[in-house]
Amino acid sequence: MSVLAIRDLKMVIHSDGENLPILGGVDLAIAAGEIHGLAGESGSGKTMTGMCVMGIQPKNSTVSGQIDMDGQDLLGVSPKTLRSLRGQEMGMVFQDPSTSLHPQLKVEAQLTDHVRHHLRLSRKAANARAAELLERVGIENPGNA
Repeated sequence: MSVLAIRDLKMVIHSDGENLPILGGVDLAIAAGEIHGLAGESGSGKTMTGMCVMGIQPKNSTVSGQIDMDGQDLLGVSPKTLRSLRGQEMGMVFQDPSTSLHPQLKVEAQLTDHVRHHLRLSRKAANARAAELLERVGIENPGNA
């Protein structure tokens, strides 16, 4: 069973009286425990696909198809439901770190601020969670880095 299944995902951006097709029928499925990367040429739709999954697509767009996460079609849920899923059940790492990471904030703050917000953790608990996750991806002794 797929944790995430995308079927015939299409996006059109409406701009200056034109309808610009951005995604033309994306299909993919990810099962529990699998790790995937989305690769393609610049402009091929990787970011827009991720943005549709997260529910943060451009306001001037129309999205159709199905994005099923754990049996729930994300295209049919309320903005409130999507906000509750972001950070707890799903997240997105944008491809350009210079626009995703703030150069004047410590790594600690960038790893823990969202965790504290979404999981309502204390600073100490958020730091412990960040250290645990860093160790899981192969960064040993993250507190000493």
